[in-house]
Amino acid sequence: MPQDVLSAATAVLRKIAQGAGDSEVQDAIAAVEAIPHAVKDDEGLARFRQQVDEISRRMQGSAVAERGLNLLIDTTHDLSSTLQLSDLLQTIVTRARNLVGANVAWVTILDDESGQFTTVTAQGYLSPETATMKSHIDHGAVSLIMKSKSFFATQDYLNDKRFRHLPDLDRVFQTENIVSLAGFPMLADGAVHGFLFVADRYSRKLSGREISVLGSFALHAGVAMRNANAFKLLSEALDEAQRNRKALIDHIQRVEASAAAHDEMTSLLASGARLQHFLQRMANQISGAIFLYDHELRIREEFTSDRYRGRLADELKAARLDPALLITANSQSRHTGRSVVMVSARNEQCRTITLHGGTGRGESLVICHQGELDAIEIRNLERNAVALSIAKLWNEKREAEKLIASSTLLRHLALVAPPDPATISAIRDRLDLGVEQPVMMGLAAISGLDRAAQTATIRECASGLDLLVDLFDDTYLFIGPEAALRAFLRDLAQARSGWVAGGILSEPFADLNAAPGQFARISKAMQVVRKMKPLDRFLEQSEVNLFAKIFEAGDSARLARYLQETLGPIDDETPKKAIELKRTLLCYFDNQHNLKRVAESLGLHINTVRQRLETLRGITGGWDHPVKALELHIALRLDEILR
Repeated sequence: MPQDVLSAATAVLRKIAQGAGDSEVQDAIAAVEAIPHAVKDDEGLARFRQQVDEISRRMQGSAVAERGLNLLIDTTHDLSSTLQLSDLLQTIVTRARNLVGANVAWVTILDDESGQFTTVTAQGYLSPETATMKSHIDHGAVSLIMKSKSFFATQDYLNDKRFRHLPDLDRVFQTENIVSLAGFPMLADGAVHGFLFVADRYSRKLSGREISVLGSFALHAGVAMRNANAFKLLSEALDEAQRNRKALIDHIQRVEASAAAHDEMTSLLASGARLQHFLQRMANQISGAIFLYDHELRIREEFTSDRYRGRLADELKAARLDPALLITANSQSRHTGRSVVMVSARNEQCRTITLHGGTGRGESLVICHQGELDAIEIRNLERNAVALSIAKLWNEKREAEKLIASSTLLRHLALVAPPDPATISAIRDRLDLGVEQPVMMGLAAISGLDRAAQTATIRECASGLDLLVDLFDDTYLFIGPEAALRAFLRDLAQARSGWVAGGILSEPFADLNAAPGQFARISKAMQVVRKMKPLDRFLEQSEVNLFAKIFEAGDSARLARYLQETLGPIDDETPKKAIELKRTLLCYFDNQHNLKRVAESLGLHINTVRQRLETLRGITGGWDHPVKALELHIALRLDEILR
């Protein structure tokens, strides 16, 4: 072969090896054909051109395969580096379209809830329905892929008879104008994780190389999906573990806080704090309101946190809630020993807890709080209620012991004449009396309560005061310093609700040896006054001594007749006028008939006093006779006491 022909042929091969375009290769071939020696050999030139074309096709095929392999490697790297499932699915359909230049690509996976294969991500679609396609396992291309675990391809999907068509799915394909379809299973460890589909809107047959690339890509996608699912499960497990850890820490902290709060409340009771202070702390702990109910379902005390903003407390105080709710809830609480929700409304709850005490009075706590309490907060309330019940039992036990001792001392002091020195010394210690410090003694009677309620009321009002109190027959005897005794009477007056209390008070005396005599006098006075009228106030002994002596042997009928006979003419006037006249005449007698002092005492003009006295003379017949004046004075004084 001539040298110039060999050089030209070598140039053609060099162009092909360098990947030159078809035009450059054709120009190099034309240069060979232009050599004079080569033109004479037509057959050799034809073989040369044929071999060059074959070499060119092989080189181009190798280049395409290399580019496809590089693209597959890059795609596989992208899949391996993506662990978020949503991002991975998006990468799969994007790369699948790029690998074969498909119009549409999507991924379908099995929905465990519906049992259908559902499209989870898609690209290149025109109709929104394409992104939400669904298919059954025995319909469409899915059925063939599931059976063969291999790829599926068709150039005319809607007319393909190899599978059962699903009308809804065919309608979507018609809308999207899909003609060709190829599907590949995404496998990992022999399990199908989904299906990769590529489609075109024209009849297209994928080459073997394209099918091979897409098949390999689908296998890598299956592994990537398995890894992404594993990563998702691991992430969820880690998140769950973190949440559980946080919940456990929170629970431990709340349990520790609960234990600290319970210890604080227990220490509060152990240190001798008043029950009222304990209940207020309970209310503050839950930012709520707590009501102490007695056995008659009446509110005895209320304890409200400054942070409470609910409404149920006001409804309780206004008695707008059905009492049957409280009765039922109390019964359940007493039976179970736990708190019971009584009312739940407007993001607020009202619950009750019964208190078990030795008195059997059936007290209970009604607790109003905003929102719902968790189990730890509820148990705190219940434990506090138990601690409160125990404290009340201990208090009742101590009070019972004190009452027994007080009763013994008080009975010795009142009934033994003279009291022995040990009794007097013990009483002075018990009442914290100084040397020669005077005391007062009194008797009280209550109307409108049963005996148990009377005793509870008396003891409650005397609680915390330097007083000795005990029941004598049907009246309550009490003794103590005047300040403590007056405070006791104030508390008794403030506690009145549908009942009345009254009695007799002795004069102050410093010598406790005189106590039996004082008791005898106020006891007789009490008997006389109670025969005349039920007592609704406390009278001084000095006011009733005279009448007690005069009428101690009389009965109530005789006393009533005496008053009617003596003051009847005055009472015949109008009630208002009768009261004014009797008050004026009593003041006149008390001031030794001094008109000026009478006018000053009553705040009247002296002429008004004269006019009233003239009227009284006309009504009563006058009081010039000493006996008549004494009878009128006694009757007026007795009427003033009884009125």
